[in-house]
Amino acid sequence: MIQVKTFYAYNDLRNFSYLIYDDKTGESWVVDPFEARPMIDYIKKNSLVLNGILNTHQHFDHIRGNRPLKDAFGSPIRSLGNSEYIQLNPDFALESLATPGHTLDHQVFLLKEKNLVKALFSGDTLFNAGVGNCKNGGDVNLLYETTMMLMVALPADLLLYPGHDYIQKNLEFAQTLEPENKCIQEALIKVKDQPIENRRAEKLGDDFKVNPYFRLNSQEIRQKLGVGVNSVEDAGELERDLFIKIRSLRDKW
Repeated sequence: MIQVKTFYAYNDLRNFSYLIYDDKTGESWVVDPFEARPMIDYIKKNSLVLNGILNTHQHFDHIRGNRPLKDAFGSPIRSLGNSEYIQLNPDFALESLATPGHTLDHQVFLLKEKNLVKALFSGDTLFNAGVGNCKNGGDVNLLYETTMMLMVALPADLLLYPGHDYIQKNLEFAQTLEPENKCIQEALIKVKDQPIENRRAEKLGDDFKVNPYFRLNSQEIRQKLGVGVNSVEDAGELERDLFIKIRSLRDKW
């Protein structure tokens, strides 16, 4: 069976790194390593075999642990093309998916069981209750297109494994846009009562209820921002404008 071990870095950027492994064969892959030492210790303690290292993008905090892991285990740093597969075992595979926006070369990894998507390792494209910024080599228009593509293409019951723990701040920002959204209120209570180490991966469908970038049809958000209320503007362009405005507000918040 495929397992996912989450590693949280107690740094200002609040990075998450992931070890994906088969608990029968011991074969494993690392995604976006920040701190290598805890991952090296865990791999050795559990007699795992590190087959390779994957990165969603090339920002330093997502590749920081690459070299120490490669030196420790001789494992390659893999660069995948769009829709390229890594077979984990007969039933499970990882598929890369191009998701430009946060950076132009950003990609995510889909964990699939017999072609059914079970989890998303989203890097800095998609966070709990938010999306990535475009400050360091990104394009907000591409990020909008990527976000809409993910919303349509992915099943609501998949588990989301983002690149950072920004959930509380993202929810607090979302609440400024939708103060009457009870799902946001409930999610904030849950997050504040739950230590990061004990936090379980959330389903994407739960994010649809609280993430403002997925909620561009919300009348409360539109009225709050004065965008698209009673508008006859093309729906797609209206949503793009609203997405860009929300991202700009979050950048300054």
